[in-house]
Amino acid sequence: MITLITPTGDRPLAFALCQLWIKNQILKPDQWIVIDDGAIPLEPLVPMEYVRRSPTPGSGSTLIQNLSVAVPLIKGDKVFIIEDDEYYAPDYVLRLSEYLNAREVVGICRSKYYHLPSGKFLRIGNVTHASLAQTSFRSTFLPSFISQLKGDTYLDMRLWRVAMSGSRGFLFEDRAKSLYCGIKGLPGRAGIGAGHREGLYRAQDSAHRPQLREWVPVDFSYYFDILSGALTTENHRAYFQTREIFP
Repeated sequence: MITLITPTGDRPLAFALCQLWIKNQILKPDQWIVIDDGAIPLEPLVPMEYVRRSPTPGSGSTLIQNLSVAVPLIKGDKVFIIEDDEYYAPDYVLRLSEYLNAREVVGICRSKYYHLPSGKFLRIGNVTHASLAQTSFRSTFLPSFISQLKGDTYLDMRLWRVAMSGSRGFLFEDRAKSLYCGIKGLPGRAGIGAGHREGLYRAQDSAHRPQLREWVPVDFSYYFDILSGALTTENHRAYFQTREIFP
């Protein structure tokens, strides 16, 4: 049984796209837990366990709190952290699930970030851990996961330190076929990761966005529609209805 967990808040466009990526997964999750603490409730468009948390203005990052709420609801023996501003290819859950058949903690290293408004992109050199958005684990790792739900927001670093020190973790790269892309610069609540800071980027995509097409080979047209203004926070529901994407 596969469980996905998504902490979110005040990112309606990113969350709508995330629901599309999950809807299109070849291997469907059995459970999707979404914890939303935004000022304005988000709209579930596909089956999920949607949990509202009261907003806490001025509290900074609420990632740890949202994940802590999700933990008691987990039913699966394979758990995936899904972040709302990531692109996930249709075979993302399938590929990581296959690795989880033999490993306890699985992730994708050398994180890929694409800053959509500017067209800047970056692949960082993390080879000892995965970003939280590309981390999955078996339920046997849950006690270790829970033990790290404290302290600062760098949860991914702490989790992978535990996983790698005990030879419980497995990291791989997705250079042969892109399985995801961290899409930064979407409208809504600002993220906490380094990829959200445009000044971090050095490489620049060309006008036709070939790097975006390489990292999002199946669904790049949705991001082109965001760039052109055809898909916005305000019209996303009508956009998806017109295309009969969601029921």
